[in-house]
Amino acid sequence: MIKNITIFDLDGTCIDSSHRTPTKEDGTLDLANYKKMQTPENIFKDTLLPLAQEINKRSKAGDYTIICTARNMSEADYEFLMDEGLNADKIISRKDGDETPDDILKAKALKSLFNLKQFKNLNKVMFDDAPSVRSTLRKIGIKVMHPDCYNKRIA
Repeated sequence: MIKNITIFDLDGTCIDSSHRTPTKEDGTLDLANYKKMQTPENIFKDTLLPLAQEINKRSKAGDYTIICTARNMSEADYEFLMDEGLNADKIISRKDGDETPDDILKAKALKSLFNLKQFKNLNKVMFDDAPSVRSTLRKIGIKVMHPDCYNKRIA
């Protein structure tokens, strides 16, 4: 029986990919250049942040764990997660060609999943570093926490 649903963002939350995450002048992600830098060589330079270890811990504790990222997951991304031993029950990611803003993309995907009978009434907690995502997901009933508090506490 599933106790809770725990959801994890990747970039800036569980994974440090700052070496390949360009931003625009306003501080938002430069998605076009991010996609150009999403090479297997760069992906394998990523490092885990302390919160990443919670994915497997929460799963062993009986939670249904989800990685919900605005990344367009490549084969190298999945291989990196496997190599690092990160085993979520489900991975939700951006589809090819989808330019939907991150907060709306994640809200739509999670809302659809949470309409399923087995998930409807469970406690839902997410870790995400993006203010817009935290704000939007709180509106649909998900408790969203900033990962820095956790990452700094156990680093």
